[in-house]
Amino acid sequence: MVEFLTLIVQRLRAVFMWLLKQNRLLFAYIAHALSFLRKESYVRERWDGKVPFAGARRVAVFVHYDRKGVVHDFARHYLRQLADSGFAIVFVSNAPTLGASEVAWLQRHCALILRRANVGYDFGAYKEGIAAIPDLAALDTLLLANDSVYGPLHHIAGVLERMEPETADVWGASDCWEFSFHLQSYFLVFHKPALQSPAFAGFWNKLRYVQSKTWIIMKYEVGLTRAMRQAGLRCRAAFPYRDAAAALIEAVVERDILSEGIDPVRKNFIQQVFRTINAGRPLNSTHFFWDYMIAQMDFPFLKRELLQKNPARIPLLTYWERVVKQSTDYDTDLILRHLELSLKNRSV
Repeated sequence: MVEFLTLIVQRLRAVFMWLLKQNRLLFAYIAHALSFLRKESYVRERWDGKVPFAGARRVAVFVHYDRKGVVHDFARHYLRQLADSGFAIVFVSNAPTLGASEVAWLQRHCALILRRANVGYDFGAYKEGIAAIPDLAALDTLLLANDSVYGPLHHIAGVLERMEPETADVWGASDCWEFSFHLQSYFLVFHKPALQSPAFAGFWNKLRYVQSKTWIIMKYEVGLTRAMRQAGLRCRAAFPYRDAAAALIEAVVERDILSEGIDPVRKNFIQQVFRTINAGRPLNSTHFFWDYMIAQMDFPFLKRELLQKNPARIPLLTYWERVVKQSTDYDTDLILRHLELSLKNRSV
């Protein structure tokens, strides 16, 4: 019966692939419908680490992907900081393979390593990482993080100090107002009230392994914050969008920075952003305000997508290294080495 259903799913997916080009949202709904036939775990390999779960009050589920199975230096830096901050780490890789040397390094720093099929993107990996935690009820803090960012540019302990349980039950490093208010999923902290809430368990139990980024964003990234808030849990961002946006407005209106001989390209960009904010249209702060957030707000991350693809066509990204070096002690060679490998792999 399982083989028969699998065959049906495969053929249906092949028939409807053209819908992805015609209507991404429609394809997302179809992908979600088909996902109900795929409820089994996608974990393919499992290794125990040398860091014990016993007595751990903090656990981090860290999601990784690299098509060659490499755990790059920038990710290793991130994992070391999590371990230094007292997190027992569940490392979940969506990579097609993990080499013996990679696993050996991970075992020294993690409590558990899982390699799974790349199904369901980060949320599918988060779900299986959470399910692998021996005693979720014993935790004070659960962190969900992934390798879609470079950093932490400042030590992670300083970021976590902003995320006090007295102030909020669920924290994100940053928020977004596109579609509706939600915490961005690359760095999420859940304190005990959230972990003990039926809404938390309910969200992950209902989550399906959907192969649609549109669905993931709309139903899971946005939906997670909505579900937590509807359950009465307090959700906040450590580096709110409104702070970065307000700072830009203040700089333009009160300091009149556009009259100070600023680079013409940068000036035009700031004018466009200013008009967008004034019109009430939300922006992705980790892209549009990246330099201000790092230099003035001590924001600890730099989005990989920003440097590798720059989807919003942010100008003058070439000075990212200067901003990071002037504002932090982070070793920018970790980023440069990864960018060089990414460009090399693209040409292969």
